[in-house]
Amino acid sequence: MTAPPFQLHRYPVSVALSPWLDFHWLIEWDLPGGLHHSQRVLPFPNTHLVFEAGASALHGVASGVFVRRLQGRGRVHGLRFKCGGLRAWLNGSVQTLSGRQVPLDEAFAWAEPAHVLSTEQAVLGAGSHHLSIAAAEAFLLAHLPAVDPWVARLDTAVQQVMQDSSLTRVADLQALLGLDAGSERSLQRRFSDSVGVSPKWVIQRARLQDALQALAQQQAPSLAELALRLGFCDQAHFSRCFRQTTGHTPAQYRETLNRSMENGPHPNA
Repeated sequence: MTAPPFQLHRYPVSVALSPWLDFHWLIEWDLPGGLHHSQRVLPFPNTHLVFEAGASALHGVASGVFVRRLQGRGRVHGLRFKCGGLRAWLNGSVQTLSGRQVPLDEAFAWAEPAHVLSTEQAVLGAGSHHLSIAAAEAFLLAHLPAVDPWVARLDTAVQQVMQDSSLTRVADLQALLGLDAGSERSLQRRFSDSVGVSPKWVIQRARLQDALQALAQQQAPSLAELALRLGFCDQAHFSRCFRQTTGHTPAQYRETLNRSMENGPHPNA
């Protein structure tokens, strides 16, 4: 059977790296002739270490939709950090990476250019996913930081926010973390330093993820109903935030989905 021209694989990280990282992801493509594939993703509030030929880097939290155009043949190997997991590996705040892609030899004080290049070649040139994973993990295993129990608390709370659409206020996040109502300023500082974005931003990104899923349903709710359900003060505020993040209004996004369903299978099917 012929392999599909575009493949996405996900693998767990080793136990040794699990206090800081979630998983490996590998994208492989082999597009013949002049064919290309555009991948559009609204990322979660996580940072990534990405090995890519000539462009290996730390990817900060993306402010909007991430678009990647693939053509020819290639492979990209990424590791997703837990929310707050990257902070211990850096000399400074994670916020300095937000919306940016920083070369590994600039992001890590211990990553010499020659070491980055040899690791990149080992990861991308490996003959199997197992060997690729081993090479990627070796890059980090030699420089393990101290385990911070706060990372597990923070990541668990953020994951709950991402999964529960009823959580729409910063106070909800404070409650998940067991913090009192007067700790909002401290929480803001912690998120800025460890996650790279504010608690409000995390909640809004989670609810916009919910909006994308709701708008893709055949019986999608009205925009006014959806705005209220997801905690926005009104439809105008919801539409404004949606457009700032995705580049389209909710109505435009729904119209695009409807056209794609008329012309063939839904792109997320």
